[in-house]
Amino acid sequence: MISHSNTAYLERVWSTPEDILLPALEVLQTNKLVDYTDSEQPEMRLLVKKRWRTHVWLVFDISRTSYDASKGHLPERNTLPVFIVRLGTKSRAYPAEGPSKNQINEGVARIHNLTGPRSVPPFEEDYTLDTPPSYHDARNLTLLKLGRP
Repeated sequence: MISHSNTAYLERVWSTPEDILLPALEVLQTNKLVDYTDSEQPEMRLLVKKRWRTHVWLVFDISRTSYDASKGHLPERNTLPVFIVRLGTKSRAYPAEGPSKNQINEGVARIHNLTGPRSVPPFEEDYTLDTPPSYHDARNLTLLKLGRP
């Protein structure tokens, strides 16, 4: 998540999220959460981006080549390790635990389910618009009825 009072900065992060990949990777490596060299950086894929007026939330998949877009909405496929990276004057990274980890995994599965069977990442939700996001073609309505993603 990136919080910032500078609207122009948030707009830049939203429109070109790949620009923060290298700084995020450096923070992860500094905190010994990933290991890579400059010549062999891990494969990274943007899965989800969400925007509010005060922050942007980005989810990247790092070095997981087994991603299957047809099953990413299933709860049993979303128990992935999660690291939280906060970029700012005091950047930091740490493993997400318990509720935070579950919330992120469930959020990815939820938007994956809501965007429909033909959708592929990156998934977007923009809460800065006059109307909230709406979805009309969920992959699995049963998951919605169960209160799941």
